[in-house]
Amino acid sequence: MHKNRLRFLVILILLLLLSSTMFATKALLLYKGSEQGYGYNVQLKYIAPELKKLLIDYDVIDVETDSFKNTSLNDYELVVSCYYTSQMNQAKQYLKSLFDYICQGGKLLIINNIGASIDSSGTNNPGLQELNSVYNLLGVSYTYSWKKSKPIQVSINSEFQADKTLSFEKERDVESYLFIGSNIEPLIQVVAGDNKTYNTAFLSPIGGMIGYNYLLDDNGKVTVNLSRVFGELIYGDWKNYKLLVVGKDNYELRKALDYTLLDYDWTPSLPSVLFGYEAVIYLNDTVELNDAVLNNYMLDGGTVVILAMGSVTRVIKEIEVTNDIFPVPNEFKISWNKSVRFQEQKTSSEILLTSSDNDVLSWKIEIGSGQLIYYPIDLLEKRLRGLFIQTVFSQLPISIQPVINSYSIYLDDFPLPAYNRKIDALTREFGDITDNNFYYNIWWPMMKELAKKFGIKYTTAFVANYNASVTWPFSFQEYINTPEQEKALQELLDGEYEIGVHGYNHIPLTKSNWKEDELADVLRTFKIFLRNVLNEQYVPYTYVAPNNIIDEFGAKELLKVFPDITSIGTTYKATDTISEFSVIGDKTVVIPRTTSGYYPVQKIISDSVLSIMTLGTFQYFVHPDDVFSTDRNPENKTWKEMYESIQSFISIIQMYYPFLNNHFSSESAEIIYEFLTKKPHISLTDKEMIVSLPLECDFPRYYYLRANKPFTISGGRIVFVSNDLYVIAQLDDVMKIVF
Repeated sequence: MHKNRLRFLVILILLLLLSSTMFATKALLLYKGSEQGYGYNVQLKYIAPELKKLLIDYDVIDVETDSFKNTSLNDYELVVSCYYTSQMNQAKQYLKSLFDYICQGGKLLIINNIGASIDSSGTNNPGLQELNSVYNLLGVSYTYSWKKSKPIQVSINSEFQADKTLSFEKERDVESYLFIGSNIEPLIQVVAGDNKTYNTAFLSPIGGMIGYNYLLDDNGKVTVNLSRVFGELIYGDWKNYKLLVVGKDNYELRKALDYTLLDYDWTPSLPSVLFGYEAVIYLNDTVELNDAVLNNYMLDGGTVVILAMGSVTRVIKEIEVTNDIFPVPNEFKISWNKSVRFQEQKTSSEILLTSSDNDVLSWKIEIGSGQLIYYPIDLLEKRLRGLFIQTVFSQLPISIQPVINSYSIYLDDFPLPAYNRKIDALTREFGDITDNNFYYNIWWPMMKELAKKFGIKYTTAFVANYNASVTWPFSFQEYINTPEQEKALQELLDGEYEIGVHGYNHIPLTKSNWKEDELADVLRTFKIFLRNVLNEQYVPYTYVAPNNIIDEFGAKELLKVFPDITSIGTTYKATDTISEFSVIGDKTVVIPRTTSGYYPVQKIISDSVLSIMTLGTFQYFVHPDDVFSTDRNPENKTWKEMYESIQSFISIIQMYYPFLNNHFSSESAEIIYEFLTKKPHISLTDKEMIVSLPLECDFPRYYYLRANKPFTISGGRIVFVSNDLYVIAQLDDVMKIVF
């Protein structure tokens, strides 16, 4: 079927891109009310249940009512008609509506007969030309050749046969349909009493027919696999790259999947047909599977992921990850120190994840040509979302994951007020110096050298005061008392840095901290101050929330006064809604901090890598005063030791993830906004994958790709390879990956 079908579907995808929308997966079931329930009963008894199995919604309408006249066929991807009689009021108009629908990309399945060969008015009957205007689009030519005949032989396409014990002894209607295309699949062929062969059921890429009582055999058994028929019509050789989740809602799993931008369906119970899913994620109380549908799905090559607890409970100190799951630095470990319930691995299973004490936490086992993956649900936490995704995707025959591919480094609370204090941690290391000396004569020059050495960009978060004022008067005396702050601001303004804002002071913008009028006043005051200090041309695009805290009230008030803010920095460690990568308002994105501090190097590396696994990004924060902060420097390390740690961290990240692009926060915000608001459409056959983007997307867009066979790319290029993971840059609206 298949060159023409592929050509048609590629054209259809491009047409859909031009319209920027896609058909909803919905079917329209048509019957005639005058036939005393014939078509209605067939639709509800045989057709509707198969559509439900495929999670396809449908409407059922009487074609002889005003409801049909007021219905737009273009709202449906598939129309299924079932009529017993050949009479239709305004038959020609009905045929023209089917013709228009198919020409605009719709698909039509006719059961029994087309139902409009005769106009019920007795005049203005359609001729062969009108009838074939529809039939020819389906790939056949029709002639008047109806007859009754007892079948001598009935042949059913083995790929579509629903039952092997079918009986066709009774006399039946037959009619001639001549195939006029090479992409038509015969479903049922009948040798009649005249020794001629009749195609009584057929399928093409855009429709088909199951004619004259050949839907059922003599005993009422369905003759063809309707799920397969509908799957072919809805997906063709192509299918959307889609996952299925079965079980109760789970926030962490839903967010992990949302961040992949991939399509997924979520159902509370297992459907009886799993056609078209790359994997089935099963939230279950136990690891044991006794379901025939899942077992058959795996035997046929499918992947089932079991998210469950297990019979073993242990405190897991560290989780070990290998390069088979994702590219990781040598001796990469994730500090955990939590109790985990997991299931001991099955005999002959393959190990995926282990603990530092050699506990097997996740494993897989082959079943037929497919596989079962076990993953402990206790490890499905926010910080480990990416670990779950990579553990699963690394095992699929083909997987693709859109990613952001951008990271930012923030100098939080800089430039900052200083107070000429002599602090023990500083005087022990540097002698008789003050905090002013350290911030502006030691820390800042060394951070500039770090940027030069590694070619990295900084976004600063300027804070004017550390006072606790939430009511008038609002002044800037702390800034005035720190002349070094003004000098550093001017240096940042003149140099290759981004100046973000942290606020008038360090009080979070929340409804519990501020009255609306006072917050409006302080924000306007801060805006005027920035204009006075940094000139009219300075526009802040990045805001970092003090203590990483802001609520919807604070964000709304902030954007009223600073409408050009495109990035609001919070923290990924929080649990509220403003701790997720998300869009606020028209163009502002929340960019939560994923990584902070100078050490332990293993901890800040693992935090960053887990974020790279999740979204292809990390957001790294350091502060000038970390060295003498008891909670941020609990081991009392010297500044020299902390500086060595940050050098080690950046060196490792650049060594293992050279594809990652470093951006200012405002630049990253634009990329993240595009990522979250312009989702790619991904479709797949056994031979190729097409990734289509909405119009007016910025390029490149990036993806993690894994494939168990060689491939070529058009409309994109490979930018990084590690084991079987490819980082792909998409450079055109449509990218094709041919296997």
